[in-house]
Amino acid sequence: MLYFDYRAKAANSNKIFRGVITSDTKEAAVENLKSKGLTIVEISPMADFLSLRKTFHSFSDRITKKTILEFFEQLAFMLNTDIALYDALIILRDNGASNKIKALSRPLADGIRKGLSLHESMENTSYFTVTTIQQIKSGEEGGNVPETLNRVATEMSRELEFKKKIKGAMTYPIIICVVMVIVLWVLMTLVVPSISETIIGLGGELPTITKIVIAVSTGMKKTTPLFIVLVITGIALYKFMCRNKEFKYSADRFKIKLPLFGKIIEKLELSRFCKSLSAMQESGIPLVRSLNITQNAVKNTYIRRMIEKAAHLVEVSGLNLSLALSKGGKFPEFMIQLIEVGVNTGKTDEVLSRISNQYEKEIDGSVKKITSMIEPLMIIVVGVLAGTVVISMFLPLMSIMDTF
Repeated sequence: MLYFDYRAKAANSNKIFRGVITSDTKEAAVENLKSKGLTIVEISPMADFLSLRKTFHSFSDRITKKTILEFFEQLAFMLNTDIALYDALIILRDNGASNKIKALSRPLADGIRKGLSLHESMENTSYFTVTTIQQIKSGEEGGNVPETLNRVATEMSRELEFKKKIKGAMTYPIIICVVMVIVLWVLMTLVVPSISETIIGLGGELPTITKIVIAVSTGMKKTTPLFIVLVITGIALYKFMCRNKEFKYSADRFKIKLPLFGKIIEKLELSRFCKSLSAMQESGIPLVRSLNITQNAVKNTYIRRMIEKAAHLVEVSGLNLSLALSKGGKFPEFMIQLIEVGVNTGKTDEVLSRISNQYEKEIDGSVKKITSMIEPLMIIVVGVLAGTVVISMFLPLMSIMDTF
């Protein structure tokens, strides 16, 4: 995608204004501006030092899942009213509800104009997942693109709602944790040092707890910059090490075994896997191809390798899905048994969707349970630590007052 600076004026005005437009070619950009009724005065590749302007526009025009959901819903609606695909994309490109929908429609319309199919045009962008593209491809092959778009939009809507629910449950504990850290840091690095200077200046033997608090305060004040550097370095080093496949595999395997959060991570990945595979099967995509595509929807490489083994067993040994998953890795027995029922009844896609829904309910319940435990625990910790600091500072003062 190329960026162009342009100067143009509207049909009913002589006022010249500036803007930025993205397109595959300069000719396509000119055509797009003319279709909006603009008279082009000048157009040229974006003048950009160190790609700063491009980065800014890329961030401000970033396409989110919510934008893609709205785009699919609007496109499906227009296709259901018998508007041709290219015409529908042109309408969205020129009159979309938001600039992001216009930006999303533009490369797809350009692709259709060049003779590509919808899924091929989607492949030429970085906005869509492999799973979504393959579902659209299946819909094109079956001649039911509007229905496929509606199904994909429904799946995305459910996924966004689930993420919103989890984020909502985690927001309050995170805020409490951040506030707790800030309060304790201010208390130990700013308040305690100023009070301790006064206490030490009064002379006399300090209580043991006061000495400990002052020592911790002094250490925190000196090591805070180093601690911040170490944290940033550790995060950067971890991301760098994750480029190594074996390290990433070991790290992801370790995450699954974490207490409390390990089960949530596992269920989240399996829910994503079942939901994607269900969509693939409902679209009529062959099982082996579905499994190979669905691997990309799973972020945890430990689980991804198990899916890869299962796909290999289906392709080479001809095993059904439940047997392949049971032999391919350590998937939950509950999930294997339900899939076997789906295989035997010919309703694999329905069973996979129900498993995904069940895992989402369990994740929601687990997150609520953990947050309900964390909130009072954090309050108690803050109270105990703050109380300890306050008492340690007042004990010497009370001792001095007793001497008078």
